[in-house]
Amino acid sequence: MNESSTGDLFDSAPVESEPVKTHEHATETPIDAVALAEDASLSDLDNALAHWAHRHGADRLVARAFALASWAVAQGHTCLALDAIPTGLMSAANQAELPTALAASELIGEPGEIKPLILENDRLYLQRYHAYETRLAKRLRELMAAEPNPVNVDTLKPGSGLFATDKANPNATNWQAVAAFAALRHHFTVISGGPGTGKTYTIVRLLRVLIEAALDKNETPPLIALAAPTGKAAARMLESVRKGLDDMGADTNFDPTAVGEHIPQTARTLHRLLGLTGATTRPRFNADNPLPYDVVIVDEASMVDLPMMAKLADAIRNDARLILLGDRYQLASVESGSVLAEICANAGVNRFTAEQQTAAGDLLAEAREPASHALADHVVTLQTSRRFNADSTIGRLAAAVNAGDVEGAEALLNNGHDDLAYIPRSDAAAISQLMDRLADDYARLIETTDPSLALAQLGQQCVLTAVRKGPAGSETINTGITEHLARRFDFNPADAWYHGRPVMVRQNDYRTGLYNGDVGVALYNDSGQIRVWFMGDHGLRAFLPSALPAHDSVYAMTIHKSQGSEFDSVTLVLPDYDVPVLTRELFYTGLSRARERLVVFAEREALRRAVSRQVARVSGLAGRVTVGN
Repeated sequence: MNESSTGDLFDSAPVESEPVKTHEHATETPIDAVALAEDASLSDLDNALAHWAHRHGADRLVARAFALASWAVAQGHTCLALDAIPTGLMSAANQAELPTALAASELIGEPGEIKPLILENDRLYLQRYHAYETRLAKRLRELMAAEPNPVNVDTLKPGSGLFATDKANPNATNWQAVAAFAALRHHFTVISGGPGTGKTYTIVRLLRVLIEAALDKNETPPLIALAAPTGKAAARMLESVRKGLDDMGADTNFDPTAVGEHIPQTARTLHRLLGLTGATTRPRFNADNPLPYDVVIVDEASMVDLPMMAKLADAIRNDARLILLGDRYQLASVESGSVLAEICANAGVNRFTAEQQTAAGDLLAEAREPASHALADHVVTLQTSRRFNADSTIGRLAAAVNAGDVEGAEALLNNGHDDLAYIPRSDAAAISQLMDRLADDYARLIETTDPSLALAQLGQQCVLTAVRKGPAGSETINTGITEHLARRFDFNPADAWYHGRPVMVRQNDYRTGLYNGDVGVALYNDSGQIRVWFMGDHGLRAFLPSALPAHDSVYAMTIHKSQGSEFDSVTLVLPDYDVPVLTRELFYTGLSRARERLVVFAEREALRRAVSRQVARVSGLAGRVTVGN
């Protein structure tokens, strides 16, 4: 669990000035049962914190609260909501007594105090996470409070050379131009949009404006950093930026050499950008030693957890720009917090203050009811997908899922479309049939000897699962397809390597330049030796199997692992039993990986649960960011 080790939170000496406090209605509980009295499913770390608290003077309810505060972080929450504790983890009777017990404990502090747990507005935080949340909110407010920069709106108007006019609707607001305007005007901006809405298209034009403006004044162009949460996302970001520059080559007013010279040639993970190593949670670049960049752009920001976002914001200079790109509806980070989604939800959708609407002028085709808080000026949501046009069933399904429209989603799935197929089963028999069909498709990998062709085939289709284990899990499907292929091509499925095996890297390896999520394929060379091929920044790269970092076979992958990827065809498999991860965000993220065709395997009840259930992470960030605005 990231950032939730005891660290320096509990280094104080045990409380000895007064005897151990016990609630007046509580009986003495043996220390081995302190955390386990009501439930045995908590992690070892949760229980260890409860035992630590007990040894340092906590009664059994407060010790239990320590375990639950740790449990909440492991579930993705920033804190524990006292009014929403599952009764399976603490009985209703004990929950009623908990506030009194917490108020009496020397281990529980208020905001501003240095205590192991912080209680604020019925939210109980591990001290470190309270610090992350308050620091991030404070830093974002500081960046938003900076005086807005003047922007020449005329250069951004559609048809002026930067942004194209929508021929189908020429009088509509071009939200890409508005996003560029907001990012030029402010020191903190979020640009949110689904697949194909043009986030990178917008950023490339924004960078062009900044660089050309400096060159025109004989000034030094801004120093720019491109970053993403994972190496895979960083590589895709760089690829998209390069393609965006190439696409502007037809503009006779654009000097690709002059501008391209100041565009970064690398995109880094946030860990590398900030100088974070495994030895410490304190980055090299921080508030006391900020990053040297004038513009920091982070892609796939929905994947960034609270601790990392707090460290990133701390490291931004006061005069620099921080621009976050992401999809507000996509899965949140694996670890604690849902920073991007919270910021976007609090800002609303393209509702700006009266001051910003005036500054944007003709960029906004129509006036809207002004927003009442400044955060709204810093978030722009792109509206039009170039990947999913008005006739795209996948696009309409994505919209229905985001809206929680169960009936609309079912109607689209049941009506039969060229680009969308629905199989209302995901039991073992259905998955077995699926594996038979997929083995036929993946046989082409066994039959090819060209690494470029093999990698291209891998980019054409993929199976995405909600879970890793179980009958409908990625591990089961990967094993099953391997066994089907082994019978067909007469190799041992237990062999670690065979011709045509697709693999996905599971951890970043800066030595080889391979990153978590990178996909390659194993092929025999002319000498009969296995080499594993990956596509890199400068073309194909071959590795000895022994040189690879941790990896798995990847006929199927979890939806979490697919973030940032796209495939021509996606087969999406939801389990026929309920799991907590089965949510609207998960379903949307999976289906939106498909460019041309989507096949969904899901029981009807599982489908309804996925569309109707939203991720609800407990946090106080949204309220803190808008305080004083």
